[in-house]
Amino acid sequence: MLSIWTVGTVVALYLLALFAIAFWGDKRLRDNQQHPILYSLGLGVHCTSWAFFGTTSQAAEYGWAVIPTYMGIILTMAFAFPVVLHISRLCQQHNISSLADLIGLKYQHSHLIAALITILCFIGVIPYIALQLDAITKSINLITPDTQHSTQNVSLYVAGLMAIFAIVFGTRTLNLTDKHPGLLLSIAFESVVKLVALWVVGIFVCFYLFDGVLDLVTQAASSDAARSVIYADRAPWVYLSHVLLGVCSMFVLPRQFHMNFVELNGEGELRTARWLFPLYLLGMTVFLIPLALAGKVLLPQSVNSDAYVLALPLYAENMSVSIVAFVGGLSATTSMVIVATLALGIMIANNLVTPLWLKLRLRAEPNHTMQPSKILTIRRLTVLVVLSVALWYHLNVSQSAPLVKSGIIAIALLGQCFPVLMFGIYWQRSTKAAAVCALFAGFSFWVVYLLYPSIMSSYYFNSPPSDAELGIGFAYSLFANCVTFIVVSYITFKRPLHGIESETLASPTFAIRIKDLTALTQRVLDPAVHEALVNQLSVNISDANSGYANHTLLQRTEKLLSAQVGTPSARILLGAITETKNDTLPELVDWVEEASQSFQFNHEVLQSSVQNIEQGISVLDEKLQLLAWNERYIEMFNYPRSFLKTGMSIESILAYNAERGLFGNATLTNDEINKRIVYMKEGSRYKYVRKQPDGKVIELNGSPLPGGGYVTTYSDITEYIAIQEALERAKSELEGRVVARTEELQHAKLEADKANESKTKFLAAAGHDLMQPFNAATLFAAMLAQKTKGGELATLSEGVVSSLNSAESLLTMLLDMTKLESGKLAPQTSSFALDDMLAPLVQEFSVIAASKGLTLRYVPTQLVIHSDKNLLRRIVQNLLSNAIRYTTVGKVLVGIRRKYSKSGHQRPLKSTTPLIDICVYDTGAGIPNHQQSEIFNEFHQLDETQNAQGLGLGLTIVERMGRLLHHPISLVSTVNKGSKFSVSVPCVETSYSNSNSNIKSADLAHTETAETRTKTTNGAIAPSAQTPRAMPSKPFLSGRRILLIENDAQIAQAMEVLLSDWGAVVLVATNIAESMQACPNPPDLLLVDYHLDASETGTQAASQLQEKWGRKVPGVLITANRREGIRDAASDLGLYYLPKPVKPLALKRLLKNELKLAD
Repeated sequence: MLSIWTVGTVVALYLLALFAIAFWGDKRLRDNQQHPILYSLGLGVHCTSWAFFGTTSQAAEYGWAVIPTYMGIILTMAFAFPVVLHISRLCQQHNISSLADLIGLKYQHSHLIAALITILCFIGVIPYIALQLDAITKSINLITPDTQHSTQNVSLYVAGLMAIFAIVFGTRTLNLTDKHPGLLLSIAFESVVKLVALWVVGIFVCFYLFDGVLDLVTQAASSDAARSVIYADRAPWVYLSHVLLGVCSMFVLPRQFHMNFVELNGEGELRTARWLFPLYLLGMTVFLIPLALAGKVLLPQSVNSDAYVLALPLYAENMSVSIVAFVGGLSATTSMVIVATLALGIMIANNLVTPLWLKLRLRAEPNHTMQPSKILTIRRLTVLVVLSVALWYHLNVSQSAPLVKSGIIAIALLGQCFPVLMFGIYWQRSTKAAAVCALFAGFSFWVVYLLYPSIMSSYYFNSPPSDAELGIGFAYSLFANCVTFIVVSYITFKRPLHGIESETLASPTFAIRIKDLTALTQRVLDPAVHEALVNQLSVNISDANSGYANHTLLQRTEKLLSAQVGTPSARILLGAITETKNDTLPELVDWVEEASQSFQFNHEVLQSSVQNIEQGISVLDEKLQLLAWNERYIEMFNYPRSFLKTGMSIESILAYNAERGLFGNATLTNDEINKRIVYMKEGSRYKYVRKQPDGKVIELNGSPLPGGGYVTTYSDITEYIAIQEALERAKSELEGRVVARTEELQHAKLEADKANESKTKFLAAAGHDLMQPFNAATLFAAMLAQKTKGGELATLSEGVVSSLNSAESLLTMLLDMTKLESGKLAPQTSSFALDDMLAPLVQEFSVIAASKGLTLRYVPTQLVIHSDKNLLRRIVQNLLSNAIRYTTVGKVLVGIRRKYSKSGHQRPLKSTTPLIDICVYDTGAGIPNHQQSEIFNEFHQLDETQNAQGLGLGLTIVERMGRLLHHPISLVSTVNKGSKFSVSVPCVETSYSNSNSNIKSADLAHTETAETRTKTTNGAIAPSAQTPRAMPSKPFLSGRRILLIENDAQIAQAMEVLLSDWGAVVLVATNIAESMQACPNPPDLLLVDYHLDASETGTQAASQLQEKWGRKVPGVLITANRREGIRDAASDLGLYYLPKPVKPLALKRLLKNELKLAD
């Protein structure tokens, strides 16, 4: 518990903060400027202390998750927004300041209806304000012990401070159309405080008193009291009646009407509020059910459910959350009381007090001079009286014998205004009598069905009316209201009285001289508004015979007066200065008066049209004399207020401007002024830009008027010129940045080209350096496999060989990709026998296929094709490798298909080139359609879980090499049946016999003899397909002298052991000098590495040795460098080319078949 002094301090600090926020808002926020977020939060004034405390009672009784009055407002914003928008436009158009003004306006400015609406609102709002003060009293009683008398004191000074707040920030000016940004900001602040406080309490209950919402629901399900909330009767008819109350409250609650339409600065605010305000209301309902359940579970049944929001933190003895809850309830109370008191006070002052006061004063003193300050004092006193009556009701009525459900009863009474408002706006047969009768009928039914039962239960101990009974009573009263309105309208209808249209049909009821009218406006209106009105008149108001004001002028004046003192008081003031028209005046006088009025009316229309234009305008007649102008023209050129007059010559205006230096440094002479006047008389259009001495840039547009005269518009384009100059500067800066960026990009491109070139050189060197140890390892592994063949280590040695082969394949693949990416790989095309490439390739993969239990078939061919043999071999090798890898059972077939087509995108050898397809078929799992394009992407593998060998680059290399060779790659695949990959290549000759003598394989290391091909024709290829030949009696290199030039010690050792096992005598050297010393005489064979020490190359060594020996010696150039120029250099020296890593079988086949070294 807290002491009364602590609570009083909290209340005082909160209200002082509210005053500070309002002062800051009045000072910082501009009037008539849209603030969509503040406006939307300001509509939260609907959430009163009943919404903060009482909604938990509804949730506890009916289990409603969304309060029905909130739902009514949400539905209104969602489906009746055009109605809200239409009412807002009416209020802005006619300077409406209250609900009574709007309804009175729709019934021919009926003072009677406006007074009835005011009385009805007073009866309904006073108990509602008292209910808010009751909430403060109950909250203080809960949070402080035994402070009944002190609580009333706190309520008293809270009411006093709220009255001061409403007077200071709501009635600071006489003009009712002025907005109150400080008031709006403070109400928006209080809306945020309410929402945050309710969420703090809800989060505290759910996550501190319970272990979350689920725990709360679980405990509630086991509590008899809480189960009544979960399984409560939802009472749909009661819910619907309250939804209807919510819809009515959106339009007829004085406080809600004031915030909705009077404080509205533009439709933009309303459109934002259409979605933000419903979200705010939903936020206020999030924790209602949890709070109701927690109250039923934790608190005694004697605790009223209205107090759950404050009682739960007090039950947990958490003073911080209790103070937050108390401040939240206080903010809900103060916001409602401030706005409701202000709105009701203005309504009573404008429609009851001020008109009566004016009538009494004018009756006693017909020549009484009215002081606007007295009307403002009346308005402030009325606000004070309203709050005083509400405080008296709170202390003497609601505390002793409160009305049951007083909040619902009050809204139901105010809801009787709803049908009158809607019928008046949208039904053309509406009549004043129908509105009066409908209000009385609705009020009577409200007394019988709602007020009387509540009074009987409060004073005579009758059972209180239930929500269902109150809902039915409200429906009855509303139904009686509507029926009475419709019936009386049909009876009394004579002509359309719908809204403003009826005003234009009636003649002016006042005969007021313009002199008297302007004298009245001078006393009542703001000086600026009065001056603008007088400037639009075409007569001299000091003239006693200035004439009578016409209908248009009277309407406008009445509108301006209504914005200051209200419509009824404006009518009274105009009536006080009205003269009786003399119907006996001669007809001629009437005609003259009518002509004068017509001229005055036309002048006023013209003046009104140009007054609200942003540009400055001056209109000259045919004599080039000033006819009309607007305020903007005066402000733009800073003319004195009394300088411009109707009929003033353009010469005097130009001379005056020339004297002030508005035309620049040159002084305009009379001749120059005359030239300008002649220019205007000629009726020529002109447009030019002038820079004023004060820095303003003015654009002038002059146009002649039909029948004579001239109109000129003046536009202040200073901001546009500044923007244009800024754009020019930005353009120049951008162009400079573009130039600089272009240079940076060019420099970056050069750097990238250098880096790419360096990368290419690095990859070449890296490829060579990586292949060196692979070469040595391959040779040692091959010899190890040969030595351990048939022994215990045979399996291990075969595994080593297989692993080295896989690593070589991956490295080769990566090197190929780098060459393709760098663009340095150039095709070396030639014509060759296709079988020379395919047969060895199939033979190599036959062992792998046999190990997987697959049948690898190859159909030999005698075709000769034109392509790059090495690149095409890589394509087919990758396709064949993938086919064997992804086929688990069945066959793999390699064959050729013939076809002919026009070579469009290919490089044809003739106008029509015969094409063939090299096809690889498999019976694997197949490739789905959606993956048939993805498999050609880098690092994409079809089945990453089972076949994870490789890098997923095989098909990428195939696709890019095919694109490089202009050989299209195609794919046909069926899931669970197999796939066919094919590459289309141009065919040169179809007879092998014709080409065999002319075509030589470019890669002799992989060429097989005709005998080998004959053995494999039309047969399944398997490891045992070839019949092993008988081993020779001695090594095939027995007695041969071989000079090996190799700078890598491991490779040299491995090659020496390998060649020695084949019977050769090996002479080893590391450079040219050692080779000349080691072998002065020609050897039988020369094996030379390309990269030697001291930047020497194998081709240089072979050339110098052949020159020394005097003849060419057969030899082989062995290197890891794959550049095509090396192959050509070796061929020029008569050397064969063998890439590293060297395969012993490939070397042996080369020595036997090509070099003929076998005995």
